[in-house]
Amino acid sequence: MFDTVAVPTALEHARATLQSAERRVGVEHRNQVVELAPASPALLTELLPGGDLPAGVAVTVRGSASLMCWLLGATQRDRWIALIGWPELSAVALVEAGVDLERVVAVPDAGSRMADVLAALLDGIEIVVAGPRAQLTRSERRRLLARARQRATTIFSPDYWEGAALVLDVEQTRWSGPDRGAQWLREAHLGVVRRSRLGGAGARFDITRHDTTEPTALATRAAARRRAG
Repeated sequence: MFDTVAVPTALEHARATLQSAERRVGVEHRNQVVELAPASPALLTELLPGGDLPAGVAVTVRGSASLMCWLLGATQRDRWIALIGWPELSAVALVEAGVDLERVVAVPDAGSRMADVLAALLDGIEIVVAGPRAQLTRSERRRLLARARQRATTIFSPDYWEGAALVLDVEQTRWSGPDRGAQWLREAHLGVVRRSRLGGAGARFDITRHDTTEPTALATRAAARRRAG
């Protein structure tokens, strides 16, 4: 259900680059039929300074693919999302987190053209997720971040991104259920540290999930002293 060709006219430049990448590395087409779940609760936006998705910046979410999916589901709205270099991130997990796959473009691996394809995506897509396979040099990351600022696009990454305006570190994950969750995972607890360059001090959050993929409770703990590095 990921779309790699049928994108709006504003994405023509990105489409041309993607078509070139297809001939070299192949683009994954997922036709899995899944039922859309309710969007993730608005409480997740409390993790974001100002309560909304920052534009023109890089956001690092480390330690939990689930938290990344939840944030994408909570902030997508009518925006397009591009996933590049993360074939392991399942369509089911995204849908359960509230992501509309009809507005998702997926490039599993762009190989040596990773930086070029990312740059093209930043020109026309509002949210670009650079996955673990998006191997980039420091200078490439700097150039891509500068491009994101110019285009008011948000970059998400599960890895360190120099100059990231927002860093969310999952420092603790605990699952519970029968036999400590070995048979059926009923509840998840995530301890998240937020460090931000977007104003205000960092903060610590506890996120609780009951039986569903979407988080059901978020509590703020003592402020964190460090900001994004």
